[in-house]
Amino acid sequence: MRALVTGGGGFLGRYVVDRLLADGFEVRTLNRRPREELAALGVEQYLGQLSSFEDVDKACADRDVVFHVAAFPSIVMSSKPYYETNILGTKNVVAACLKRKVRKLVHTSTQCVANTIESQEGVDESVPYAPRFLCHYQMTKAISERIVRAANYAPWTDDYDFEGADLSEARFRKLSLKVDIPSVKRDPEREDSLMTVALRPHLIWGPGDRHLVPRLFERARTGRLARVGDGTNLLSTIYVQNAADAHALAAKALEPGGVAPGSVYYIAQEKPLNCWKWIDEILALAGEPPVQKSVSFQTAWRVGEFFETLYRALGKKTEPPMTRFLATQLGKSYWFDTSRAKNELGFVPAISTEEGMRRLGEDLRERGI
Repeated sequence: MRALVTGGGGFLGRYVVDRLLADGFEVRTLNRRPREELAALGVEQYLGQLSSFEDVDKACADRDVVFHVAAFPSIVMSSKPYYETNILGTKNVVAACLKRKVRKLVHTSTQCVANTIESQEGVDESVPYAPRFLCHYQMTKAISERIVRAANYAPWTDDYDFEGADLSEARFRKLSLKVDIPSVKRDPEREDSLMTVALRPHLIWGPGDRHLVPRLFERARTGRLARVGDGTNLLSTIYVQNAADAHALAAKALEPGGVAPGSVYYIAQEKPLNCWKWIDEILALAGEPPVQKSVSFQTAWRVGEFFETLYRALGKKTEPPMTRFLATQLGKSYWFDTSRAKNELGFVPAISTEEGMRRLGEDLRERGI
């Protein structure tokens, strides 16, 4: 099998590459810049931008399966990078898959596409998309997931029109956009079509992380990390190797007429974690003290609203120190029923949270963090 991994040089992407190589795949990646570690593995690297159809189209040539892992995360105030990567990039991936006659597409989504402002405990994939988006990341990931799911069983073509949906940049500058890309009933037995599936991880962590864990340490060491809420909120998380395993299983499950094509799956460790106890445990891995400061959720929400308003007024495009979205992620419970992934994909986390934390501690010590 010949695979393409977008963002193969990133945190999750690298683990997906490793899993595919172990399974005997011929792997190509699409990266913005060359990665020495991928070259050492003999991985073919295409350099380019997701926003360029020509770059994506070239990378998708002669592939059997595409893993669309790359995305623009963070919570900056400008809509442009989210549109170019998460919307236009996903649009280009789907269009290139259909043009290049790719059979399978596995899309990395996120749990927050369905997050409400209030806690979600034990919900499953039947929960609707968020009725209100708090940031461009949440909105554009919801739309990109819908783009992928709506393309399920779409016949191979050079000019797929995305069911007439308006995916222009102007539509994505405000957060009021609804997830309105229509679904179309298509023939699941057609061999000249694309099968798609989306996975919704939450808080991917583990060795090699250069985003979540380093940011925790940076905030803690500068006195800017404060507990939000009463400290009892629970979160689904997933160890990065387990997330990569889920991607491989999802690709395998994409069979004509099966349950996986067109579906979405929550993937997580088997038990949710207390958010703030877990953060304290991560800090302890590097000898840092537990979080001492705390603010109420209402205060964090108001502070986030203030900074969002201020940054918009000043035209600042960077990430504010607090936002309403960040307040919800730190102060509310978000954990999910993952039985569908277990029953339909055969996904059971191979690496326990305890073992993952041990490995993370070793990695932090080796990197001197």
